[in-house]
Amino acid sequence: NLDDGARRADIIALPGGEKSPVRGVENLGNSTFCEPLERNVAETHLLSDLRSERHTSGLVKWSTEPHVPDVGGLGWRTKAGHLLKNQSYYPQVSSNLWNNPTFAGVNTWKEYHGPRLRADAEMMERLDQFDADEEEWSAKKTFVNTTRVETLDRFYNRKHQRSQQETSTSWAPHIRSKREYHSSYETFDSNMDEKPRQQLKRIFTDQVLKADRDAIRQIASRVQNEETWREVYKMMESERRNDLRADLQHRQAHTDRLMMLSGQPVRQRTGRSRDLSASQRVSSLSKPRDVHRPKDITAQTDFRGLIHADNAYALEALFPGQGHHLSTEFRERATASAAPGWPPPPRAETPKIDKSFKKRSQEVALSKLSIPSSFSRLDAVEARSGDEDLLGHSMSQFLSTVAAPAPDQDSVLLKQDFSPSATKERFRRSTMSKRSWHKMPDGTPTGNSVENQPPARHPYVYPMAVPTSPGSRKRVDQNGLLLSKPKHLCSSASAPLLLAADTTQTTFNQTKKKQQQSSSKELSKSLCEELDAFEEKAATLAASSSSSAFADRPRPSKSRCADPPPPSSSSSPA
Repeated sequence: NLDDGARRADIIALPGGEKSPVRGVENLGNSTFCEPLERNVAETHLLSDLRSERHTSGLVKWSTEPHVPDVGGLGWRTKAGHLLKNQSYYPQVSSNLWNNPTFAGVNTWKEYHGPRLRADAEMMERLDQFDADEEEWSAKKTFVNTTRVETLDRFYNRKHQRSQQETSTSWAPHIRSKREYHSSYETFDSNMDEKPRQQLKRIFTDQVLKADRDAIRQIASRVQNEETWREVYKMMESERRNDLRADLQHRQAHTDRLMMLSGQPVRQRTGRSRDLSASQRVSSLSKPRDVHRPKDITAQTDFRGLIHADNAYALEALFPGQGHHLSTEFRERATASAAPGWPPPPRAETPKIDKSFKKRSQEVALSKLSIPSSFSRLDAVEARSGDEDLLGHSMSQFLSTVAAPAPDQDSVLLKQDFSPSATKERFRRSTMSKRSWHKMPDGTPTGNSVENQPPARHPYVYPMAVPTSPGSRKRVDQNGLLLSKPKHLCSSASAPLLLAADTTQTTFNQTKKKQQQSSSKELSKSLCEELDAFEEKAATLAASSSSSAFADRPRPSKSRCADPPPPSSSSSPA
């Protein structure tokens, strides 16, 4: 019978009367084949996981194998040395024959297959693949959790900003360079406000700033001299006017004396000025105009191009937290030193600058909203850049209508790459710390694996710490939901929060209305009692002054605020 897929015993076995083909092969050689390696029992071949040794030293030490096991070793051979074609000769696994120890020679077994089998390289490879799959899956989970938490942080931060902008009276637009407005600002000194701090340190040195302050002092001294002489000239004009009036009065008195000696009538003069029937507006217009004193003397054209007068924003970028105060304080002192008078006021002193000044952002109470995320999900996040982390790398707003200058590049919190390809390695995930510079932390492994990792990126925007709006809604919960009913929302059974807020607001309005009604009733009652007392007193006085014996008896006073009698409970018969 033909073999249709199932082996039959009569095909495999040999009849007893036939000669075995193995015995026929014995005559082919003069000696019997003998294996050069000793075979061991498969159960006595103990194995151990050598991956810890490979992780520690980077390799697995091996040596040539002197023995071969019964299972998984060299293929069995006949006495003549021919390879026996059994089930191991025809493997069911499709792989390269070079990896099959059945077809290997003695030297190949000693140097490759034997050490590979002793170290259990196949199982190590499977475990490595299992760990790689688990690491990739963990990296994907980390990427999804981190991205979701960052999205929620950004969303709730914008939500909190919009709630602040609704009640804020001013806002700070983004700073744009002057050369975007007009081409006349395409100069070196017109672009100082947009330069970073590192370049400003090279331009605005201590000597340059000192010379700039000396120039402002000299110009202020000249302006003070001019203003002083202008005041002196006005005083001279006033004295000359008084002299002319005194001379005219002297001539008038001399003329009156001559008229009196000649017998002519002398006109009597009271010496007062004639009253004018002018309106208040005309009288105010007739008075001399007050001398205009500029609030900021550096606003004049003589101070254009000077650093402390035109580049207060650049000074704030150069000295964070102190530059703008330095500019405004020195300009106020320069304005005070330019006041007219003699002796002249003292020169403007240089405000003190603390170069070791550090931002106190950690001491500021941060207003934020909590995101709807569980603690287990937050623990699975690799590195969260929340509002607390951004506060330490933010710039403080020094004016309510001006944005803070951009910080240095080494002070901006970098954006890490949390893609699965970047976070699937353990050492990469352990070194993903919150940092603001590209240098890797100490203890980071080196090699091609680190060089192939994507670097951290600088963000396109920078955080800014601003004070909260005084008129912002304070009745909010930790998720940013309003506890008071908005005008454009209606409470319903499906919105219990709005329903509770509506009930609270309604109760408050009713209580307030009752208080107003009770206060108005008390006021009207006291007024009515005063009127009743006055009428009783007037009636008593009228009765006492009347001499008629038939005067009517005074009627009993009736209270104006007396409540009407209650209706009778009994009903009249029909």
